[in-house]
Amino acid sequence: MSDIHTHGTKSVLMMSTLAIQPLAPVRGTPVITYTLHSYLKAGWTVYFVASFKPTLMDNELAKRLPISWFAVPLLRKLVKYRKIGFFARAVWWAIAQLLFFINGLRIFHKHKVDLIYTWDVGAAPAGWMLAKLFGIPWVARYLGTFLFDQMKNVAWKVRFWQQVLAYKLPADMVIMTDDGTQGDKVLRTLGVNMERVRFWMNGVDWETFSSLPTQTEARRQLGIGSRHVLLTVSRLVSWKRVDRAISALPGVLQDYPDSVLMVVGDGPERRQLEQLAESLGVRDHIRFVGAVPHREIPAYLAAADVFLSFYDLSNVGNPLLEAMMAGKCIVTLNNGNTSRFIRNRENGILLEYEDLPRLPEVIKELLANDDLRNRLGTNARKFAEENFWSWEKRIETEIAEVNQLIEQYKKRRYGGGAKD
Repeated sequence: MSDIHTHGTKSVLMMSTLAIQPLAPVRGTPVITYTLHSYLKAGWTVYFVASFKPTLMDNELAKRLPISWFAVPLLRKLVKYRKIGFFARAVWWAIAQLLFFINGLRIFHKHKVDLIYTWDVGAAPAGWMLAKLFGIPWVARYLGTFLFDQMKNVAWKVRFWQQVLAYKLPADMVIMTDDGTQGDKVLRTLGVNMERVRFWMNGVDWETFSSLPTQTEARRQLGIGSRHVLLTVSRLVSWKRVDRAISALPGVLQDYPDSVLMVVGDGPERRQLEQLAESLGVRDHIRFVGAVPHREIPAYLAAADVFLSFYDLSNVGNPLLEAMMAGKCIVTLNNGNTSRFIRNRENGILLEYEDLPRLPEVIKELLANDDLRNRLGTNARKFAEENFWSWEKRIETEIAEVNQLIEQYKKRRYGGGAKD
Protein backbone atom coordinates (compact mmCIF):
# COMPACT_ATOMS: atom_id res chain seq x y z
CA MET A 1 0.00 0.00 0.00
CA SER A 2 1.18 3.49 -0.80
CA ASP A 3 2.23 5.68 2.14
CA ILE A 4 1.11 8.86 0.35
CA HIS A 5 -2.05 10.36 1.77
CA THR A 6 -3.79 13.68 2.17
CA HIS A 7 -4.60 14.86 5.68
CA GLY A 8 -8.17 16.06 6.09
CA THR A 9 -10.64 16.87 8.81
CA LYS A 10 -12.35 13.47 8.42
CA SER A 11 -11.32 10.20 6.84
CA VAL A 12 -13.21 7.52 4.92
CA LEU A 13 -12.31 3.99 3.94
CA MET A 14 -13.84 3.14 0.56
CA MET A 15 -13.93 -0.41 -0.77
CA SER A 16 -14.95 -1.47 -4.25
CA THR A 17 -15.04 -4.24 -6.81
CA LEU A 18 -15.86 -1.58 -9.43
CA ALA A 19 -13.03 0.04 -11.37
CA ILE A 20 -11.94 3.63 -10.86
CA GLN A 21 -11.76 5.21 -14.30
CA PRO A 22 -8.54 7.27 -13.99
CA LEU A 23 -6.78 4.24 -12.53
CA ALA A 24 -8.07 1.75 -15.10
CA PRO A 25 -7.76 3.12 -18.66
CA VAL A 26 -10.79 2.66 -20.95
CA ARG A 27 -12.77 0.71 -18.40
CA GLY A 28 -14.06 2.22 -15.19
CA THR A 29 -16.90 3.95 -13.40
CA PRO A 30 -16.89 7.77 -13.74
CA VAL A 31 -19.29 8.12 -10.79
CA ILE A 32 -16.57 6.80 -8.46
CA THR A 33 -14.14 9.29 -9.96
CA TYR A 34 -16.42 12.27 -9.33
CA THR A 35 -17.12 11.15 -5.77
CA LEU A 36 -13.47 10.62 -4.90
CA HIS A 37 -12.45 14.01 -6.27
CA SER A 38 -15.29 15.67 -4.34
CA TYR A 39 -14.41 14.08 -0.99
CA LEU A 40 -10.75 15.04 -1.43
CA LYS A 41 -11.71 18.57 -2.43
CA ALA A 42 -13.86 18.81 0.71
CA GLY A 43 -10.79 18.07 2.82
CA TRP A 44 -11.35 14.39 3.54
CA THR A 45 -8.64 11.78 3.73
CA VAL A 46 -9.69 8.87 1.50
CA TYR A 47 -8.26 5.35 1.75
CA PHE A 48 -9.26 2.91 -0.96
CA VAL A 49 -9.28 -0.90 -1.14
CA ALA A 50 -9.87 -2.38 -4.59
CA SER A 51 -10.37 -5.93 -5.83
CA PHE A 52 -8.40 -5.22 -9.00
CA LYS A 53 -4.88 -4.11 -9.79
CA PRO A 54 -5.01 -0.37 -10.47
CA THR A 55 -3.02 1.08 -13.35
CA LEU A 56 -1.68 4.24 -11.77
CA MET A 57 -1.86 7.09 -14.24
CA ASP A 58 -0.36 10.54 -14.00
CA ASN A 59 -3.30 12.48 -12.66
CA GLU A 60 -4.28 14.30 -9.50
CA LEU A 61 -6.41 11.48 -8.14
CA ALA A 62 -3.75 8.82 -8.50
CA LYS A 63 -1.26 11.01 -6.63
CA ARG A 64 -3.58 11.76 -3.71
CA LEU A 65 -5.28 8.41 -3.24
CA PRO A 66 -3.63 5.68 -1.13
CA ILE A 67 -4.76 2.35 -2.56
CA SER A 68 -4.39 -1.18 -1.36
CA TRP A 69 -5.58 -3.89 -3.69
CA PHE A 70 -5.89 -7.61 -4.22
CA ALA A 71 -6.74 -9.78 -7.20
CA VAL A 72 -7.83 -13.38 -7.66
CA PRO A 73 -7.53 -13.70 -11.46
CA LEU A 74 -8.08 -17.46 -11.68
CA LEU A 75 -11.44 -17.28 -9.91
CA ARG A 76 -12.41 -14.28 -12.03
CA LYS A 77 -11.86 -16.40 -15.13
CA LEU A 78 -13.77 -19.40 -13.75
CA VAL A 79 -16.81 -17.21 -13.03
CA LYS A 80 -17.34 -16.86 -16.79
CA TYR A 81 -17.89 -20.61 -17.30
CA ARG A 82 -21.59 -21.41 -17.10
CA LYS A 83 -21.30 -24.89 -15.55
CA ILE A 84 -19.18 -23.78 -12.60
CA GLY A 85 -19.81 -20.06 -12.64
CA PHE A 86 -22.30 -20.05 -9.77
CA PHE A 87 -19.92 -21.89 -7.45
CA ALA A 88 -16.83 -19.98 -8.60
CA ARG A 89 -18.68 -16.73 -7.95
CA ALA A 90 -19.57 -17.87 -4.42
CA VAL A 91 -15.95 -18.83 -3.69
CA TRP A 92 -14.68 -15.55 -5.14
CA TRP A 93 -17.22 -13.63 -3.02
CA ALA A 94 -16.10 -15.35 0.20
CA ILE A 95 -12.41 -14.76 -0.53
CA ALA A 96 -13.10 -11.14 -1.47
CA GLN A 97 -14.85 -10.48 1.85
CA LEU A 98 -11.89 -11.92 3.73
CA LEU A 99 -9.37 -9.85 1.75
CA PHE A 100 -11.42 -6.66 2.01
CA PHE A 101 -11.65 -7.25 5.76
CA ILE A 102 -7.91 -7.90 6.18
CA ASN A 103 -6.94 -4.86 4.12
CA GLY A 104 -9.41 -2.78 6.09
CA LEU A 105 -7.92 -3.96 9.39
CA ARG A 106 -4.46 -2.88 8.21
CA ILE A 107 -5.73 0.60 7.44
CA PHE A 108 -7.50 0.88 10.79
CA HIS A 109 -4.29 -0.22 12.50
CA LYS A 110 -2.36 2.66 10.91
CA HIS A 111 -4.95 5.42 10.60
CA LYS A 112 -8.02 6.95 12.20
CA VAL A 113 -11.12 6.25 10.10
CA ASP A 114 -14.49 7.95 10.59
CA LEU A 115 -16.59 6.23 7.94
CA ILE A 116 -16.83 3.01 5.91
CA TYR A 117 -18.11 3.52 2.36
CA THR A 118 -18.67 0.52 0.07
CA TRP A 119 -19.35 0.60 -3.65
CA ASP A 120 -21.99 -1.79 -4.96
CA VAL A 121 -22.59 -5.26 -3.54
CA GLY A 122 -19.12 -6.81 -3.76
CA ALA A 123 -17.65 -5.23 -0.64
CA ALA A 124 -20.83 -4.65 1.39
CA PRO A 125 -20.52 -7.57 3.89
CA ALA A 126 -16.89 -6.72 4.71
CA GLY A 127 -17.85 -3.06 5.12
CA TRP A 128 -20.66 -3.99 7.50
CA MET A 129 -18.32 -6.17 9.60
CA LEU A 130 -15.62 -3.48 9.84
CA ALA A 131 -18.17 -0.83 10.78
CA LYS A 132 -19.58 -3.06 13.53
CA LEU A 133 -16.13 -3.96 14.81
CA PHE A 134 -14.92 -0.37 15.08
CA GLY A 135 -18.22 1.30 15.96
CA ILE A 136 -18.37 3.73 13.05
CA PRO A 137 -21.09 4.38 10.46
CA TRP A 138 -21.34 2.51 7.16
CA VAL A 139 -22.61 3.99 3.89
CA ALA A 140 -23.59 1.48 1.19
CA ARG A 141 -23.56 2.94 -2.33
CA TYR A 142 -25.37 1.09 -5.13
CA LEU A 143 -25.26 2.23 -8.77
CA GLY A 144 -28.72 1.00 -9.66
CA THR A 145 -29.76 -2.66 -9.80
CA PHE A 146 -30.78 -5.36 -12.24
CA LEU A 147 -33.02 -7.16 -9.74
CA PHE A 148 -36.34 -5.48 -10.49
CA ASP A 149 -36.89 -7.48 -13.67
CA GLN A 150 -35.75 -10.65 -11.88
CA MET A 151 -38.34 -10.45 -9.11
CA LYS A 152 -40.94 -12.16 -11.29
CA ASN A 153 -38.88 -15.37 -11.06
CA VAL A 154 -39.73 -17.62 -8.11
CA ALA A 155 -36.14 -18.33 -7.06
CA TRP A 156 -34.69 -14.85 -7.63
CA LYS A 157 -33.57 -14.45 -4.01
CA VAL A 158 -31.59 -17.69 -4.21
CA ARG A 159 -30.10 -17.09 -7.62
CA PHE A 160 -28.98 -13.56 -6.72
CA TRP A 161 -28.27 -14.17 -3.05
CA GLN A 162 -25.17 -11.93 -3.00
CA GLN A 163 -27.17 -8.89 -4.11
CA VAL A 164 -30.04 -9.73 -1.75
CA LEU A 165 -27.68 -10.17 1.21
CA ALA A 166 -25.91 -6.87 0.50
CA TYR A 167 -29.16 -4.90 0.22
CA LYS A 168 -30.59 -6.41 3.41
CA LEU A 169 -27.54 -5.69 5.57
CA PRO A 170 -28.41 -2.77 7.89
CA ALA A 171 -26.32 0.09 6.50
CA ASP A 172 -26.59 3.42 8.32
CA MET A 173 -27.19 5.07 4.96
CA VAL A 174 -28.03 3.44 1.63
CA ILE A 175 -27.45 5.53 -1.48
CA MET A 176 -29.28 3.85 -4.34
CA THR A 177 -28.83 5.59 -7.70
CA ASP A 178 -32.08 6.68 -9.30
CA ASP A 179 -31.06 5.54 -12.78
CA GLY A 180 -34.38 4.16 -13.95
CA THR A 181 -33.75 0.59 -12.74
CA GLN A 182 -36.29 1.03 -9.91
CA GLY A 183 -33.89 0.26 -7.10
CA ASP A 184 -36.22 1.85 -4.56
CA LYS A 185 -38.87 -0.79 -5.30
CA VAL A 186 -36.33 -3.58 -4.92
CA LEU A 187 -35.25 -2.26 -1.52
CA ARG A 188 -38.85 -1.97 -0.34
CA THR A 189 -39.57 -5.53 -1.48
CA LEU A 190 -36.60 -6.73 0.60
CA GLY A 191 -37.83 -4.91 3.68
CA VAL A 192 -35.08 -2.30 3.84
CA ASN A 193 -35.73 0.60 6.21
CA MET A 194 -36.47 3.33 3.65
CA GLU A 195 -35.75 6.10 6.16
CA ARG A 196 -32.09 5.20 5.70
CA VAL A 197 -32.30 5.20 1.90
CA ARG A 198 -31.31 8.13 -0.29
CA PHE A 199 -32.73 7.49 -3.76
CA TRP A 200 -30.76 10.07 -5.70
CA MET A 201 -29.91 10.68 -9.32
CA ASN A 202 -26.27 11.02 -10.20
CA GLY A 203 -25.06 14.54 -10.71
CA VAL A 204 -24.25 15.88 -14.16
CA ASP A 205 -21.34 17.95 -15.41
CA TRP A 206 -23.11 21.12 -16.51
CA GLU A 207 -19.83 22.94 -17.05
CA THR A 208 -18.78 20.54 -19.80
CA PHE A 209 -22.11 21.02 -21.58
CA SER A 210 -22.45 24.76 -21.06
CA SER A 211 -21.01 25.57 -24.49
CA LEU A 212 -21.03 23.03 -27.32
CA PRO A 213 -19.46 23.47 -30.75
CA THR A 214 -21.83 23.93 -33.65
CA GLN A 215 -22.79 20.82 -35.54
CA THR A 216 -20.64 21.89 -38.50
CA GLU A 217 -17.61 22.54 -36.26
CA ALA A 218 -18.06 19.23 -34.41
CA ARG A 219 -18.30 17.23 -37.62
CA ARG A 220 -15.23 18.89 -39.04
CA GLN A 221 -13.36 18.27 -35.79
CA LEU A 222 -14.34 14.57 -35.80
CA GLY A 223 -13.87 14.06 -39.52
CA ILE A 224 -17.52 13.25 -40.20
CA GLY A 225 -18.48 13.99 -43.76
CA SER A 226 -21.92 12.38 -43.73
CA ARG A 227 -25.02 14.52 -43.79
CA HIS A 228 -27.09 12.48 -41.34
CA VAL A 229 -25.49 11.27 -38.11
CA LEU A 230 -26.90 8.80 -35.59
CA LEU A 231 -25.13 8.24 -32.26
CA THR A 232 -24.93 5.66 -29.49
CA VAL A 233 -22.74 6.10 -26.40
CA SER A 234 -22.30 3.18 -24.02
CA ARG A 235 -20.06 0.39 -22.92
CA LEU A 236 -20.45 -2.41 -25.47
CA VAL A 237 -22.01 -5.10 -23.29
CA SER A 238 -24.93 -7.33 -24.21
CA TRP A 239 -27.68 -5.70 -22.16
CA LYS A 240 -27.06 -2.25 -23.63
CA ARG A 241 -28.28 -3.62 -26.98
CA VAL A 242 -26.36 -1.50 -29.45
CA ASP A 243 -27.31 -4.23 -31.93
CA ARG A 244 -30.80 -2.71 -32.10
CA ALA A 245 -29.41 0.53 -33.53
CA ILE A 246 -27.22 -1.38 -36.00
CA SER A 247 -30.14 -3.57 -37.11
CA ALA A 248 -32.22 -0.47 -37.91
CA LEU A 249 -29.56 1.00 -40.17
CA PRO A 250 -30.33 -0.93 -43.41
CA GLY A 251 -33.88 0.45 -43.39
CA VAL A 252 -32.63 3.99 -42.76
CA LEU A 253 -30.08 3.76 -45.57
CA GLN A 254 -32.79 2.90 -48.10
CA ASP A 255 -33.96 6.52 -47.99
CA TYR A 256 -30.91 8.23 -46.43
CA PRO A 257 -27.86 6.54 -47.99
CA ASP A 258 -25.53 9.25 -46.66
CA SER A 259 -26.23 8.34 -43.02
CA VAL A 260 -23.61 7.13 -40.55
CA LEU A 261 -23.97 5.53 -37.11
CA MET A 262 -21.30 6.57 -34.60
CA VAL A 263 -20.79 3.90 -31.92
CA VAL A 264 -18.87 5.47 -29.04
CA GLY A 265 -17.64 3.03 -26.40
CA ASP A 266 -15.84 -0.28 -26.14
CA GLY A 267 -16.40 -3.62 -24.50
CA PRO A 268 -16.69 -7.39 -24.94
CA GLU A 269 -19.51 -7.16 -27.50
CA ARG A 270 -17.56 -5.06 -30.00
CA ARG A 271 -16.47 -7.95 -32.21
CA GLN A 272 -19.99 -9.37 -32.39
CA LEU A 273 -21.38 -5.94 -33.26
CA GLU A 274 -18.82 -5.50 -36.01
CA GLN A 275 -19.76 -8.93 -37.38
CA LEU A 276 -23.44 -7.96 -37.28
CA ALA A 277 -22.68 -4.81 -39.27
CA GLU A 278 -20.78 -6.88 -41.85
CA SER A 279 -23.61 -9.40 -42.16
CA LEU A 280 -26.15 -6.62 -42.72
CA GLY A 281 -23.97 -4.93 -45.31
CA VAL A 282 -23.73 -1.66 -43.38
CA ARG A 283 -20.16 -1.82 -42.06
CA ASP A 284 -19.12 1.15 -44.23
CA HIS A 285 -21.85 3.26 -42.61
CA ILE A 286 -20.81 2.58 -39.00
CA ARG A 287 -17.86 4.11 -37.23
CA PHE A 288 -16.81 2.13 -34.16
CA VAL A 289 -15.07 4.94 -32.31
CA GLY A 290 -14.05 2.97 -29.23
CA ALA A 291 -13.73 4.45 -25.75
CA VAL A 292 -13.01 8.17 -25.65
CA PRO A 293 -12.22 10.55 -22.76
CA HIS A 294 -15.36 12.01 -21.25
CA ARG A 295 -14.31 15.54 -22.22
CA GLU A 296 -14.71 14.55 -25.90
CA ILE A 297 -18.30 13.29 -25.59
CA PRO A 298 -19.87 16.76 -26.09
CA ALA A 299 -18.33 16.99 -29.56
CA TYR A 300 -19.93 13.69 -30.60
CA LEU A 301 -23.28 14.81 -29.23
CA ALA A 302 -22.99 18.15 -31.02
CA ALA A 303 -22.27 16.33 -34.30
CA ALA A 304 -25.29 14.01 -34.05
CA ASP A 305 -28.79 14.46 -35.45
CA VAL A 306 -30.36 11.69 -33.38
CA PHE A 307 -29.20 9.95 -30.18
CA LEU A 308 -30.22 6.29 -29.80
CA SER A 309 -30.44 4.24 -26.58
CA PHE A 310 -32.10 0.82 -26.32
CA TYR A 311 -30.85 -0.74 -23.08
CA ASP A 312 -32.76 -3.74 -21.73
CA LEU A 313 -33.07 -2.69 -18.07
CA SER A 314 -33.46 1.07 -18.15
CA ASN A 315 -32.13 3.83 -20.37
CA VAL A 316 -31.61 6.49 -17.72
CA GLY A 317 -27.82 6.31 -17.70
CA ASN A 318 -25.39 9.18 -17.94
CA PRO A 319 -25.25 9.02 -21.78
CA LEU A 320 -28.99 9.69 -22.07
CA LEU A 321 -28.86 12.44 -19.44
CA GLU A 322 -25.97 14.07 -21.27
CA ALA A 323 -27.81 13.81 -24.58
CA MET A 324 -30.68 15.70 -22.96
CA MET A 325 -28.27 18.31 -21.62
CA ALA A 326 -26.85 18.71 -25.13
CA GLY A 327 -30.34 19.30 -26.51
CA LYS A 328 -30.34 16.22 -28.74
CA CYS A 329 -33.31 14.52 -30.29
CA ILE A 330 -33.52 11.16 -28.47
CA VAL A 331 -35.07 7.83 -29.43
CA THR A 332 -35.22 5.31 -26.59
CA LEU A 333 -37.20 2.45 -25.03
CA ASN A 334 -39.94 2.72 -22.43
CA ASN A 335 -38.53 0.48 -19.70
CA GLY A 336 -37.57 0.97 -16.07
CA ASN A 337 -38.28 4.57 -15.15
CA THR A 338 -37.28 5.99 -18.54
CA SER A 339 -40.74 7.54 -18.98
CA ARG A 340 -40.04 9.82 -16.00
CA PHE A 341 -37.45 11.55 -18.15
CA ILE A 342 -38.52 11.08 -21.76
CA ARG A 343 -42.12 11.92 -22.65
CA ASN A 344 -43.12 10.64 -26.03
CA ARG A 345 -43.13 13.34 -28.70
CA GLU A 346 -42.68 16.03 -26.06
CA ASN A 347 -38.94 15.85 -25.37
CA GLY A 348 -38.02 12.67 -27.26
CA ILE A 349 -39.39 9.54 -28.86
CA LEU A 350 -40.30 6.81 -26.38
CA LEU A 351 -40.87 3.41 -27.97
CA GLU A 352 -42.52 0.32 -26.57
CA TYR A 353 -40.79 -3.01 -27.22
CA GLU A 354 -43.40 -3.91 -29.82
CA ASP A 355 -42.50 -0.70 -31.69
CA LEU A 356 -38.88 -1.75 -32.34
CA PRO A 357 -39.63 -3.16 -35.82
CA ARG A 358 -40.72 0.39 -36.73
CA LEU A 359 -37.42 1.91 -35.61
CA PRO A 360 -36.09 2.62 -39.14
CA GLU A 361 -39.29 4.50 -40.00
CA VAL A 362 -39.12 6.48 -36.75
CA ILE A 363 -35.52 7.51 -37.45
CA LYS A 364 -36.35 8.47 -41.04
CA GLU A 365 -39.25 10.62 -39.87
CA LEU A 366 -36.89 12.52 -37.59
CA LEU A 367 -34.23 12.95 -40.27
CA ALA A 368 -36.88 14.31 -42.63
CA ASN A 369 -38.37 16.78 -40.16
CA ASP A 370 -35.91 19.36 -38.86
CA ASP A 371 -38.59 21.23 -36.91
CA LEU A 372 -39.71 18.11 -35.01
CA ARG A 373 -36.14 17.06 -34.30
CA ASN A 374 -35.15 20.50 -33.05
CA ARG A 375 -38.30 20.86 -30.91
CA LEU A 376 -37.71 17.53 -29.17
CA GLY A 377 -34.06 18.45 -28.54
CA THR A 378 -34.93 21.87 -27.16
CA ASN A 379 -37.50 20.38 -24.79
CA ALA A 380 -35.01 17.73 -23.66
CA ARG A 381 -32.53 20.47 -22.75
CA LYS A 382 -35.25 22.38 -20.90
CA PHE A 383 -36.18 19.28 -18.88
CA ALA A 384 -32.53 18.76 -17.96
CA GLU A 385 -32.10 22.36 -16.82
CA GLU A 386 -35.18 22.09 -14.59
CA ASN A 387 -34.54 18.64 -13.09
CA PHE A 388 -30.88 17.59 -13.10
CA TRP A 389 -28.49 18.15 -10.20
CA SER A 390 -25.01 19.37 -10.86
CA TRP A 391 -22.32 17.09 -9.46
CA GLU A 392 -21.37 19.86 -7.06
CA LYS A 393 -24.89 20.05 -5.60
CA ARG A 394 -25.30 16.27 -5.55
CA ILE A 395 -22.04 15.63 -3.66
CA GLU A 396 -22.54 18.65 -1.40
CA THR A 397 -25.85 17.14 -0.27
CA GLU A 398 -24.27 13.72 0.27
CA ILE A 399 -21.31 15.00 2.28
CA ALA A 400 -23.59 17.12 4.47
CA GLU A 401 -25.67 14.05 5.35
CA VAL A 402 -22.58 11.90 5.91
CA ASN A 403 -21.13 14.52 8.27
CA GLN A 404 -24.39 14.53 10.19
CA LEU A 405 -24.29 10.73 10.42
CA ILE A 406 -20.76 10.78 11.84
CA GLU A 407 -21.72 13.39 14.44
CA GLN A 408 -24.70 11.28 15.52
CA TYR A 409 -22.39 8.32 16.09
CA LYS A 410 -19.99 10.44 18.12
CA LYS A 411 -22.79 11.76 20.30
CA ARG A 412 -24.05 8.25 21.01
CA ARG A 413 -20.52 7.07 21.81
CA TYR A 414 -19.58 9.94 24.09
CA GLY A 415 -22.99 10.77 25.46
CA GLY A 416 -22.95 14.41 24.42
CA GLY A 417 -20.30 16.54 22.79
CA ALA A 418 -18.29 14.98 20.00
CA LYS A 419 -14.66 14.11 20.60
CA ASP A 420 -11.85 13.15 18.24
